[in-house]
Amino acid sequence: MANDMVAITASKLPAHLQGKVKTNNVFASAVSAGGFPVVSIKGKVFHITRGDEKTLVTKGEDGDPASFIESVIVAVNPNKSKVFYDSGYEEGMATKPTCYSNDGTAPAADAEHPQAKKCAACPHSQWGSRITDNGGKGKACGDSMRLAIAPPDQLNDPMLLRVPAASLKTLGQYGQQLGKRGVEPHHVVTKIGFDHSVAHPALTFKAVRFVEADELQEVEAVLVDEDETITQITGVANPNTPEVEYRAAEPAPKAANKIAAPKPKIVPAPEPTPEPEPVVAAEPEPKPAPAKVDDYDSIDEALDNLDFDD
Repeated sequence: MANDMVAITASKLPAHLQGKVKTNNVFASAVSAGGFPVVSIKGKVFHITRGDEKTLVTKGEDGDPASFIESVIVAVNPNKSKVFYDSGYEEGMATKPTCYSNDGTAPAADAEHPQAKKCAACPHSQWGSRITDNGGKGKACGDSMRLAIAPPDQLNDPMLLRVPAASLKTLGQYGQQLGKRGVEPHHVVTKIGFDHSVAHPALTFKAVRFVEADELQEVEAVLVDEDETITQITGVANPNTPEVEYRAAEPAPKAANKIAAPKPKIVPAPEPTPEPEPVVAAEPEPKPAPAKVDDYDSIDEALDNLDFDD
């Protein structure tokens, strides 16, 4: 096949084609099942699918399935996604859905067979439209959230993780805890594991450390250099640029492979209000202000408060 292209080289382009060369392969989808890796959680084990190749995520040298993965959540579609298969859905299947939505409001423009004009009015999106194998109620059109995640040592390789409906409450609680401390998902390395107290694959989320300054810079570079891939993974048509959505952190000196947290600010106590004689009752002491992430003496203490036990 390579010999067929000998006569077609960039150095021999005719004058009318020079300056119009494109390096991307517009036929890439013809030989690939997808343009980005996808993380599967079927059977409470992690698989990574790249095109037609599916690889089990293992731990150590014994090859046992990994019970968790550590990743940076690089980007997220803030809206719930919806997927409907008229023949039912099995986690990990590559078949194109009958209908889907990336914003949870209306079917996508390229949905194969839209089921309704608006998702809220669709009968498949109503509670009880699906009966589970255990006899419970659910939705025939499944809810999920699309995350772009990447391992800390391979941040330039974002992957799709669909957080299923059964894990959305847990994900929301994790986001709340991060938000209370002024921490965005891409500011920490997240341990993503399984809730073993339930039979179905339900995910857990736990912050294990802050990203280093160089890791944050790489994340922000990926959001620019891999913009098209991130867009495909999250399903967001026009994601914000890092300058708008992602705030760069000031570089901090490394110490024992951790980012040192700033020392707490010392706020002088208010002057006591003089009381008339005789003293009837003492004024109650002011309550201390709740601590913020920046107020902790060390990164370990801060992360203790981001802890989610599996």
